[in-house]
Amino acid sequence: MTEKETFLRNIDTALSKLNLHKEISGYCEVDEIMIGLHDEVIEYFNSVKELVAQKDLTINYIKQFQNEIDETLNLFPYRQQQSISFIQEHNKDAVKNNIERQILPIEKQLKLLQFNIDFFGKLNFFSSNIVAVGANGSGKTTLSNDLKKYLPNTGVVISAQKVLIIPTFSGVSNFNNTSQKLQQSQSTDKSLKVTYSTENQGNSWSIMTQVGGEFQLLLDNLLAERSVVRNKYFDLLQNGQIVSDVPVTRLDKALKIWNSLIQHRILECVDGINITLRPTSSHTTYPAHEMSDGEKVTLYLIAHILQAPKSGFIIIDEPEMYLHKTILKKLWDILESERQDCIFIYLTHDLDFATSRTAKKVWIKNFNYPNNWEIENIPDNELPENLLLELLGSRKNILFCEGKKGSIDEKIYNILFPHFTITPVESCFNVMNYTKSFNKLPNMLTKAFGLIDSDHHGNERLKALISENIYSYSMSEPENLFLDEEFLKLLAKQLLIEEEKVNAIKTDVIDQLEKELTLQVANYVSAKINYYFKDSHVSKGNDLATVTANYSKFTNEIKISDWYNEREKELKEIIKQNDYPRTLSLFNNKGLKSLVNKHFKISDFIEKSFKLLQLEKASHSILRSHFPNEIINEKGL
Repeated sequence: MTEKETFLRNIDTALSKLNLHKEISGYCEVDEIMIGLHDEVIEYFNSVKELVAQKDLTINYIKQFQNEIDETLNLFPYRQQQSISFIQEHNKDAVKNNIERQILPIEKQLKLLQFNIDFFGKLNFFSSNIVAVGANGSGKTTLSNDLKKYLPNTGVVISAQKVLIIPTFSGVSNFNNTSQKLQQSQSTDKSLKVTYSTENQGNSWSIMTQVGGEFQLLLDNLLAERSVVRNKYFDLLQNGQIVSDVPVTRLDKALKIWNSLIQHRILECVDGINITLRPTSSHTTYPAHEMSDGEKVTLYLIAHILQAPKSGFIIIDEPEMYLHKTILKKLWDILESERQDCIFIYLTHDLDFATSRTAKKVWIKNFNYPNNWEIENIPDNELPENLLLELLGSRKNILFCEGKKGSIDEKIYNILFPHFTITPVESCFNVMNYTKSFNKLPNMLTKAFGLIDSDHHGNERLKALISENIYSYSMSEPENLFLDEEFLKLLAKQLLIEEEKVNAIKTDVIDQLEKELTLQVANYVSAKINYYFKDSHVSKGNDLATVTANYSKFTNEIKISDWYNEREKELKEIIKQNDYPRTLSLFNNKGLKSLVNKHFKISDFIEKSFKLLQLEKASHSILRSHFPNEIINEKGL
């Protein structure tokens, strides 16, 4: 009989017992609240029965449901009765009282049952590993604590907070005792989010003893198991029995995994009692408690995972904590491989770690204290996974812009538009594609907007993009914003420089454009050709003639001479009219800052401009005037 068939038979038996228990309760005239609790538990059991019958669930979920049903049924004191005939007038009140005593425990158990089925239902009972991504404050640690409480026998929860104290042992403990202690420890909250009363000289000693003793329990059980396994092996040899392989214990595996990850040191247990380290180039050993935090947490995680309950759930809060990037991915790859019977549930805000896992990704969208989470599946989307994960936690609308992380563009926009999450994505085509893709995501609390340079796009196209929340502004270089005439005057005033210097800068900028006229026109045409190839495509043809015709049509749209002459004419007209604003919008030269440095007699124009932007609110409105109202608006709408 399969696990599924056994479970369905067991739940039918449990339902029969519950229905009889409800009949007993009714006969004894117990409180209506208790009768209602019978109905709620019966309803839950039936929903689980239907779920297991219809879905192809892994044994992990079946074990969890079986554990819940057994624990729930144990709360009904007369579940083993075969009929109501045992109730007499002399014991009727006692039976009633015994049943009513279970109201609070059953109510508490029902919350547990509902939490579990809601949580795993939101994960759609995936049989693969799961990464739950959430920003700080999204309730990840609270969720891990609740999972510890609600998965006491079929799971282990590894908290983010750890007190990594490795003890020195004087001998090997009894394996049965260490196994029991470890199992009790695995279901105990060790998150350190607890308190104590200072009344009567109270202190945190008991809390720290419990948390700090966790490493002892993990290692004590590994050492005790190794001793038992090896003793049995040598007893068989001594009795003359043929034994094919030397048994590999979980401690042996732990040492092997650790040594495969940490270079230049060897972790070993030579005396069978204490773990020691030695450099690969030496025979001198030193005790394990002298390891670095990263080395300790690596051993801690390995010991935890190898001893997790069979076919259960392993929940890890902030799996990246204390671990160096060079071993992080490899460690969890190895541990997942070692415990393929378990389902790993990672709770993290580390996007590099999240994208490194071959697992189902979900988003902890929102958390309302004490235990209400909104968990959404992360849908398929054209956005790169790491970028999508980064943006899901944003509480602000998104502004996709050109440029790279850390660029001047991003720094300026972060100051001017604090109501947005500024997200540079390099090219204007990425801005357009990512804005559209993000806004297609369902159940989003935020919207995406795009901001592109208008120079290489036709007016008709720019107008069409507005309906997609994509807007343009006319400035060829973000640094040119700092060359705005009013901004320069404000900076000159702060630096105690006469305003006439600003006019000199304007003249030099236009003169510089005239000197570079041929270069600027040629660069513009080259960029326009590149834009055309990226933004267009050859229409599909079903025969050679059509393909040839479509290609000719495509290439004929590239009018190099016309584009060159039009741009040259435009720039010459700007120079002739001394049109400084238009010069800034079209002049593509990052070296213009040197002209300001010369006239203001400074060497750090960009740095002083940023300082002005950060400290002087009046500068914000000057620069914002170059952007569309839809971006300037405080709500981003």
